[in-house]
Amino acid sequence: MKTKINLFAAFFFASLLMISCATEEKLSSENTIQSFSITKGNVTKEFSIVENSISGIVESTFELEDINLTVSIPKGAKISPDPSTIKSINGPLTFVVTAENGEVKNYQADIKREPSTENFLLELNVKTPNLLLSAVINNETGLITKRIPEINDLKNLNVEIKFSKHATITPDPKTIKDYSEPVNFTVKSESGIEKVYEVKLEQMNSYIARSCSEANAWKWFGGDSRINAPEILAYDRNVGTGQVVIVDKNLVPSTFSIHLREGFTYYDDKLRYNKPVTLKLIIKDANLNILAATTTVVSEYFNGGFIPFDLQKLNLYLEANKKYSFYWYLIDGEKLGIYAGSSANNKNGNGFCYSSGYSGESRISKKNSLEDSNVWFDHDWHFNIELEGKE
Repeated sequence: MKTKINLFAAFFFASLLMISCATEEKLSSENTIQSFSITKGNVTKEFSIVENSISGIVESTFELEDINLTVSIPKGAKISPDPSTIKSINGPLTFVVTAENGEVKNYQADIKREPSTENFLLELNVKTPNLLLSAVINNETGLITKRIPEINDLKNLNVEIKFSKHATITPDPKTIKDYSEPVNFTVKSESGIEKVYEVKLEQMNSYIARSCSEANAWKWFGGDSRINAPEILAYDRNVGTGQVVIVDKNLVPSTFSIHLREGFTYYDDKLRYNKPVTLKLIIKDANLNILAATTTVVSEYFNGGFIPFDLQKLNLYLEANKKYSFYWYLIDGEKLGIYAGSSANNKNGNGFCYSSGYSGESRISKKNSLEDSNVWFDHDWHFNIELEGKE
């Protein structure tokens, strides 16, 4: 009996040993990297694997930042570090692949980006208290130019420069304040190619004046004292005038003038008002955001002609070929009940004098004002204006 028990024990031990050996034999020793790729956006780059090395060069435009790694390894194996945690490459990487049976293999990944050849100066902006002025850059000649309002001192400017990524620039733009003489900057690409830019900043000191004085039509301007006018109450409405202004060169305006055919009178008895009145001017950009507003006093002796608004203290800057809307009206026109005629030209034409006009009408009875944008509408006429300034 004892012999049988010993034989059973021996058989049982041998069986366990065989099972253990069989289990160990099933563990894989595979610890290779089978494929290696980098994805950025919708572009994927595959890289060759030679023995324990992964290497390759990507184009200079393929930034090795904000990337995703895809690394294939055998089933059951493990890799460290986890490729999904790597979002940028700025030097060699070491990956450790561990097989199921614990065998380890190290891989060196050395992926590089070609040095960039770009050496462009992309932007030069002059920052003033009220404006950000962008210079004109000619990348072929390297010449950068901009005329800036005279109020700014060329010897003490705040200039911001943007240039190609990976490039360097000398001297450091932050150290340069004096642009009273041309300033040269050298932009050096990552690959070592240099390009010289010459910056010429000048003050806007060329005086110009534009006048639109041809008149063949006149529109009601101001208040209305008429008692028997259809659908209009006496001393209720105020009518304003406006004009689109587009200049062909950047301009710092100093004076804007509007034209009225005669002095202010009451309609029914044609009596002259013979007192000073105040007109208001509102200037808006292309999106009809208010840029500035000012007033001017018209003398009691005014008998028709151009009426100037002084714009010098407004520090306005009109950009070439952009649309600006100028609106003007008689303050307290409803209560005063006096009117004049806005001079206009209703012919077709091109250029500064032929931009479209506006008209606006407010009513005390409707509780609105010519300050409200919704009381203004387009008008087909081109109203007589003058514009002076420096470019």
